[in-house]
Amino acid sequence: MIKKLTEFGYEKYKKIRYKMNKVIVKRKSRHIELDDIITDLKNMGLKQGDILLVHSSLKKIGFVKGGPKTVIDAMIKLLGPEGTLVIPTFPLHKTMYELCTMDKYIFDYKTTPTGLGAIPAEFLKYEGIYRSIHPTHSISAIGRYAKQITETHHLGNKTYGENSPWAKVIELGGKILGIGIDLAWTTQYHHVEDIMGDEFPVKVKIDEIFKVKCKMDNDELIDVAVQPLDPEVAKTRIEKNPFINKYFWEIYEKLAILNIGQIGEASSWWVDADRFCEMLKVLAKLGITIYSTEKEIKSKNLYPYEIIKNKLIE
Repeated sequence: MIKKLTEFGYEKYKKIRYKMNKVIVKRKSRHIELDDIITDLKNMGLKQGDILLVHSSLKKIGFVKGGPKTVIDAMIKLLGPEGTLVIPTFPLHKTMYELCTMDKYIFDYKTTPTGLGAIPAEFLKYEGIYRSIHPTHSISAIGRYAKQITETHHLGNKTYGENSPWAKVIELGGKILGIGIDLAWTTQYHHVEDIMGDEFPVKVKIDEIFKVKCKMDNDELIDVAVQPLDPEVAKTRIEKNPFINKYFWEIYEKLAILNIGQIGEASSWWVDADRFCEMLKVLAKLGITIYSTEKEIKSKNLYPYEIIKNKLIE
């Protein structure tokens, strides 16, 4: 009984604290409107007709009048009718492996929610979006190339491979935009792992392939093959690895691949998706990956940047 009361009290405390934090942000932060976001996007060099894959943190932007809808509307307005906005709407609230082994789990692109935050959740409410049929890494898009980017994701067993939205964004000359996040949080890393296959220096997936149920337009159920990332390998992945996170940032910044700016109060960046991934392949062949530890990198004489610079720009 005491344990239940304690748990109830903690959950109530979290809700109250969340509401208080929102009030504080509203009072202290600059109020950001749709036109402010459009101006910031333009100042970063983004323009009409772009294909933009966006990873974002709403709270880092500050107090946005109208909330996540304003952010999405600003991007859609900037990109115009010839542009395409792409946003990850992963249903993941567990690891890939845990989700693949959930009893009776069925992914329904029309109703399965996303666990990626306010902007992706709001995006799923929009009329006219296309959402890829994939049980762990569904992506949504709106605009000129939305259907083309999302329609083949369920084919094959490579979540991030040649049939995936990540591959299509590259093929179409798209860009990746990070709003209020660092380089650790783009899924494009896994696209390179899938494309390189056995050439990639780290075995990042478990051996087992799962068939996970997904619902199609006519309510027909299909099996989508998923080979999960290995949770053990992920323990040193870039988001848990400050050294490699900082090193990747340094490499991309010094190679002028990284374009840095600000959207609202959020430090932001964008990269050309193809250039970003081509450099990931070069780094992987040198033995530098998002799983590399500081000890490994230094023991192989791959740090600091000046040691490898010439190998990156040949």
